[in-house]
Amino acid sequence: MNIIDYYKWLKKEWAKVGFIVSLFLFPILIIAVRPHDYILFILLLQTPIYMLHETEEFVFPGGFGTYFNHYIFRLPDTSNPIDENFVFYVNIGLVWLALPAFGLLSSIDYIYGLWIPYFVIIAGIFHIGIAMKTHRFYNPGLIVSLLLNIPVGSWSVYQLIEAGVLNSYLFNIHLLIGLLVNLSLPVMGYILYKKGLKDNKYKEMNNLP
Repeated sequence: MNIIDYYKWLKKEWAKVGFIVSLFLFPILIIAVRPHDYILFILLLQTPIYMLHETEEFVFPGGFGTYFNHYIFRLPDTSNPIDENFVFYVNIGLVWLALPAFGLLSSIDYIYGLWIPYFVIIAGIFHIGIAMKTHRFYNPGLIVSLLLNIPVGSWSVYQLIEAGVLNSYLFNIHLLIGLLVNLSLPVMGYILYKKGLKDNKYKEMNNLP
């Protein structure tokens, strides 16, 4: 296999790879980071947590993109605008690159990564909001949101407050950053949706007037 073949393979299997990576990251962080820097451990812990979140969204059972296209954008053709490319680049760029990068920058100054637990919490709340909006009991990512994102994220913020790194659970700039990063994802999807409508792409696919 050459590098192009590896890229094509990763583009198809990235969420499964992320699940395996997360299983390795947990013991590494517990053994190698936690004893030396507890705050850094908390901030880096958010990355494997979110990788498990992605596992439910895109592997077991998967289908979050098609769910969003069908129940939020109400398109019979569920392959756009949240397609394979959008899902791959957003998740790799944000979860695989940005989260660990800002987590590692926290080894210089914790302020770089204090938004990450809020991002994880709000992503979980976002799935609850989707369930309420669509009036459906389940959407891909909801279970991990309830079991990991929200409780572990909330515990992380509590630990940061106890350590004196944060002064308030709600009233700080880091919550706002986490919120804005989360909001950027559906906004990007909506922009693609509107662009598709403008280009008559989805009208032709879905027989829209």
